[in-house]
Amino acid sequence: MSIFDRLISREPGGQERKAFHSIPYRRMFSELDESGGEARERYPGDEKTVEAFIRVLKEACRARHKKALDGVMPPIHAEARFFLSEDRMCAYGCLLPPENGGEGISLEKFLGDLHYEGVRYGVLQEDIPREFERGYLHIFPVARGKPPLAGEDGKVTELFQRRRNMRLEVQNGSEADFSRDVQLQPIRKGAVICLIRAPKAGSDGTDVTGQPLSPPQVFSARAPQGKNTELGRGGQALIAGTDGILYIENDLFCIHEQKIIDGSLDQFQGTLRISGNLYIGGNVDGGVEIEATGEIVINGAMGEARVTSSGGTIRVQRGIYGAAGKTVLRAAHQIQSPVVEWADIDAGTSVISETISNSAIRCGGTVYVMNGRGMIVDSLIQAGDSVLCLRVGNLAGGRSRFSVGYPPNLPETWKQLKGELAETQSTLDKLWDHVSALRRKGPRLSETERVLLEQLVEQRELYTQKREALTAELRTANQALNKKTKGRIRCEKLFPFLDVQIGRLSEEVITIEENCDIHVEENKIVLE
Repeated sequence: MSIFDRLISREPGGQERKAFHSIPYRRMFSELDESGGEARERYPGDEKTVEAFIRVLKEACRARHKKALDGVMPPIHAEARFFLSEDRMCAYGCLLPPENGGEGISLEKFLGDLHYEGVRYGVLQEDIPREFERGYLHIFPVARGKPPLAGEDGKVTELFQRRRNMRLEVQNGSEADFSRDVQLQPIRKGAVICLIRAPKAGSDGTDVTGQPLSPPQVFSARAPQGKNTELGRGGQALIAGTDGILYIENDLFCIHEQKIIDGSLDQFQGTLRISGNLYIGGNVDGGVEIEATGEIVINGAMGEARVTSSGGTIRVQRGIYGAAGKTVLRAAHQIQSPVVEWADIDAGTSVISETISNSAIRCGGTVYVMNGRGMIVDSLIQAGDSVLCLRVGNLAGGRSRFSVGYPPNLPETWKQLKGELAETQSTLDKLWDHVSALRRKGPRLSETERVLLEQLVEQRELYTQKREALTAELRTANQALNKKTKGRIRCEKLFPFLDVQIGRLSEEVITIEENCDIHVEENKIVLE
């Protein structure tokens, strides 16, 4: 039973409120301000509504006062005034007193007026009788609506870091930071990358007039699904569609397909051949042989092994600690390792390290040893461009050989061709001498000598063809070596001994030098 029913069912003849005699309107304003202050303090969230209601009530009081001044003042009955908040989520009431012998107001009429003003929901049935008893000019809430309950948008919880797609090959040595782990995230097929929470709808509310209020719209979360990823668990997870390296691109998680070996590789028999990229989480040792067509990352150290990347870069995160003739690396592009000891390295572009010792390095570009110790000791370096380091040699002495400025094998090939050509010409000269001597005998040649002459002539033709081929190759080599080169050797300190070769030119450094820049000027090797 509602408060309306309960109050109407009370015994009639209940004592009515006594007549309220006329009050000066300034006093009414004062009482309204006092009551409004109390309401604002009790209900701070309704402050604007209370203030607006006070202005409306004062205006009603002014209207009464104006009638009195005009001499028109019939009896004014007590009246219930109501006010709705701007959002209609609360309603306030106040009783204006009777004047000039007007009648009072009963609670039943107050509730009836509230009902017919359209306030039908959230009526404060327990509070209204108590507030009503406080009399006229008392401001109090009479109804409160139910706000809509906001739902929750869908949400993506990312379980992996957002790391960009990392290209192993870098432009110069300073970009390869061995002090930090390789910023790659290996992931297995089926691993969960993100959890995706579906949106949760809110619930409707109702204002004090009974009008339904819809909750804010909720939105589904956008799954950051990129290359080689897929939705699983009924759309509640983003999972890896293949083994590989996880990266972020255009705010989407993608996977660069790659073979992953979680631990060390040191017991494999035969040759491990991989089509694509390879990531090894541990060490490589024990004489294993690895061949991959793409990038190779060894997140540990490398010992005795042969590693070949026919189409990419090799990075060994913890260093190469090899053995003579048993540690070999071949890469179509770059080779990176903080330490290179007792290794045979051949890189298509450049080699980046912090220490190189007792190793043979060949590369089509530059050898960068500019960080850490920045040292090269007792090593053979053949670089198509330059060698840049902090230090060559050490206090104990030793010898290194650097060839720069031309394709790694060109100077040696040039020397070899010159030697072979000289040897071929010497053999031809001897053959000509023998042939000439036999031909001078004319008809006196024996059958044996005649057979020998034919053999010598045949050999002479073969050696003549060989000489022509060697001459052509040497001409090509000379043309390449005739081109000017910017290749150079730069280091802050150089200990003897260092054999330098730049094209056809060679020089031996036998003194300690500092801030060296070794290059070619006017067909001479210059040390500045």
